[in-house]
Amino acid sequence: MAKKNAISGKIEIEISGVKYTATVELKEAPKAEAKETPKYKAWGVRIDRTVKDPEKAVEYIGEAQGYEPARGANPGSWENHPIFNKIKPCLMAEGGVAIYLNPNNYRQAENGLSVDGLRDYFDTMVEFGKLYYRITQDNRYTYAEVTDDPASLEYGFTDYAYSYKGKVRDKFYIGAYKGVIKNGKLRSIFGELPTGNKTIGAFRKAAQANGTGYEILPFNKLTLLQVLFLIRYKNLDSRAALGKGVTESSEYKATGGADTDGLYSGSQDGTKQIKCHGIEDFWGNVLEWVDGFVTTDKIKIADGNFNDKGDGYEAVADLPETVYGGVITDVHGNNKLGFTPKTTDEDMNMGEGYYCNYGSTWRSETAYLACFGGYRSDGAYAGAFCFACNYSTSSATPHIGARLAFCGKE
Repeated sequence: MAKKNAISGKIEIEISGVKYTATVELKEAPKAEAKETPKYKAWGVRIDRTVKDPEKAVEYIGEAQGYEPARGANPGSWENHPIFNKIKPCLMAEGGVAIYLNPNNYRQAENGLSVDGLRDYFDTMVEFGKLYYRITQDNRYTYAEVTDDPASLEYGFTDYAYSYKGKVRDKFYIGAYKGVIKNGKLRSIFGELPTGNKTIGAFRKAAQANGTGYEILPFNKLTLLQVLFLIRYKNLDSRAALGKGVTESSEYKATGGADTDGLYSGSQDGTKQIKCHGIEDFWGNVLEWVDGFVTTDKIKIADGNFNDKGDGYEAVADLPETVYGGVITDVHGNNKLGFTPKTTDEDMNMGEGYYCNYGSTWRSETAYLACFGGYRSDGAYAGAFCFACNYSTSSATPHIGARLAFCGKE
C-alpha cells in the first residue's frame, strides 16, 4: 500500500535483452506554506528615489491605493478617516486635558461654548492618539506606512513616537502654537509673538517648568508628524501641497492667526500661517528647536532625559563626514531616523525637486543640535522636511524658538 503523501507504481526496463519489473514509490514534493496575510490595515506611500519631481515620486500603497491626496484644506479621501480622527485639539494644564476644542474654531469648546476666558490659564495643545508607523528602504524606494492596529508591531511597525523615558504611552500632546515664555514657563497660548533668541537649554528648562512630562518638541514625535503629512498629501513639496506658511514675510506673526481655519489650512500667500494636524505654523514664522537629536561622529537620539551633549543617547548611525546644507535628496529612511537628511544637493535651487527643503547634519567633536521647519523669510528652505542640525549649544537667535510638548507622566 502506498504511503501517505506518496505515489506508487511499476516501471519496466530492459537491460541486455532481459526485462525487469520494479515497484517504485515516489514521494510528493512538500507543499509550500502560504505566507500569512497581515491581519491589520495600513495606509502608506512609497517614494521613488530616482524621481526628482516631488509629486510624481510618491505613490500610494496598501489600503491607500486609489485614494485622492489632500490639497490645502481639501481633505481628498482622508475626511473622517480613523487615522486622522485621533488628532484632537484641547486645553491642558498640569498634564491633564480640561476641555476638548471645536476643531474648526479653537475659541470654542466641542459644544460650541466660548473658551476665551480660559485660554490664559490653559495651554492650547493637540492630542495624538495611538498610532504605529513603519519606515523602510530598499535599493530604489523609501516606504512610509501608518496604522492604528497594534498587531502591526509583529511586522516591523513601531510605536516609538509614543515612548518617553523608555515607557510607551497611549497619547502625546504637541503645542498648537509656537512657544511663548511667560513667568519662566514655555506656554502654548493665543495672541502672543513667539519667543526667540534663547538656547535650546533655556527653552528646555522653561518647558520642564510646567511640570513632569513637559518638554520641547522631541525628535521621535516629529517623525510621526512627518509620516502623517506625507501620507495625507502624497507630495514631498509641502509648500505646494498645503501652503507656503509664513516663509515670505518681513515680520513674525502672533499665535492664533489660524484659530478658525480647521485642522488643515494653507495658501500660496507666504505671509499667512498654515495649519497641519491642528498645529499652527507647523513650518514657518520661527524655526523651532528639536530635542533628543544630536550629531557628533555619530547620530544620536533619545526619547527622554534630554541634554545638550547627547549624554546617555542611543547612537543609531555613523556620521563619517558632514552632510552640508542643501536640498534634501535622500533620507535615512528607517523607524529611528525617519526623514533625517542623508544626502543633499548644495547646487540645486530650493523647492526644485526631491524633498524640496533645506537639510544638514554636521559632524562635530562635541555636539550639534537640530532645528526644524524654517522661519518667516526662508522661502522654499522651509517646509515639512526642513531639518538643520548645525547649531551649537550656545546658539540663540531671534528666528529660533520652540514648541511645547507633553510626553506623559513618569
